[in-house]
Amino acid sequence: MFIVDTSDTYYLDKIYEDMDKLCSKYSDILSMKIIGKSVEERDIIALKISGRKDEILRYAHNDINDDRDGMSHSAQDNSKGETENEKRDSLLGLRMMAPGADLKIKPSVLFTGGIHAREDFSVMLCMKMIDYYCHYYSEAEYYEGYDVRKIIDAVDLFFVPVANPDGLNIVHHGIEASSNYEELKTMHIWGEDHTYWKANANGVDLNKNFDDGNWEIRTCVPGTEIPCSDRFKGFKANSEPETLALVNLCNENHFSLMVTYHCSGNCTFWADSGTHSMFKGLDEKIMDELNKKYIYRKTKVSMDPKIYGCGFENWFRAIMKRPAFCIELSPFVEGGKQHPDYMFHELVWEHAKSTGLFFAEKAAEIGDEIFGDAEKFAALTK
Repeated sequence: MFIVDTSDTYYLDKIYEDMDKLCSKYSDILSMKIIGKSVEERDIIALKISGRKDEILRYAHNDINDDRDGMSHSAQDNSKGETENEKRDSLLGLRMMAPGADLKIKPSVLFTGGIHAREDFSVMLCMKMIDYYCHYYSEAEYYEGYDVRKIIDAVDLFFVPVANPDGLNIVHHGIEASSNYEELKTMHIWGEDHTYWKANANGVDLNKNFDDGNWEIRTCVPGTEIPCSDRFKGFKANSEPETLALVNLCNENHFSLMVTYHCSGNCTFWADSGTHSMFKGLDEKIMDELNKKYIYRKTKVSMDPKIYGCGFENWFRAIMKRPAFCIELSPFVEGGKQHPDYMFHELVWEHAKSTGLFFAEKAAEIGDEIFGDAEKFAALTK
């Protein structure tokens, strides 16, 4: 029934093969696009789940308010007999009717995995969510309390499961497997062996390479000022092809929000001091709902751009002016290495499998929030 097997190590060749199989099986709702090439010329692939029906309810500005009022009263009248799921489904329909919104743009959300090479739980999660969400959409069934078909008809879900394919290949097969081996063999590995590798094939930590305006002040831990396995920010901002692939994808698609999955700490980094105020509580509202429903601890607002700067989520907030969440999927391990791959189901899937649907609903809400009060959210609509 399902294509993706995450019972143990999920190798790059099998991931690419499964992408093809999924797109073939669910060709009516799942598409694939090469958004860039890695240092070693591997494809960086985005997959998009888009419903068979583009059923965003579109009304003129004045009509929306009337219809929203009427539907709101109806929802109140019937609330006693509604389940929590039915109420949420009604609200999802309402949230798609944002006054003043660009009626040509369907809400969308981006999920990214594998930015850090050794964190392949994030890759496994993205691939498995694609598999399950497409299945439950096709069967018109609920999954974990979510009406999958209704959500996907209303919101496009984009996934970049492997943002750093060269790095993943190094983790699985060693630096000898890299076409850039002559350069890599001179670089310091912060850890026991290649399985601790975090960077791309240039020795650049991609999550310290995004040009969010803080690259010049972003500090390097002593020893990471040059290419290595972990924490080198690059010789300039946006220097890496993998970084640019994600930047270009975001610039082309205007995502309502973004989620990047990592693997250490069972927590969520949801805000930074450089952008938090412009969201006027919208980011924290989503974070609090996530924290209530899932195991991922709410962290404090990241305060020092010399420490937090140049991450993908920080860039997205600063440049795209939309909320972004970095979810650490599994318990912390000393030294930073991920738990064994065979523990994915227990540590990650059982807890995170519906997060994609949760954030898709939030993507629908955001348009309503922002365009419903353009004065309040002026910093987001300029």
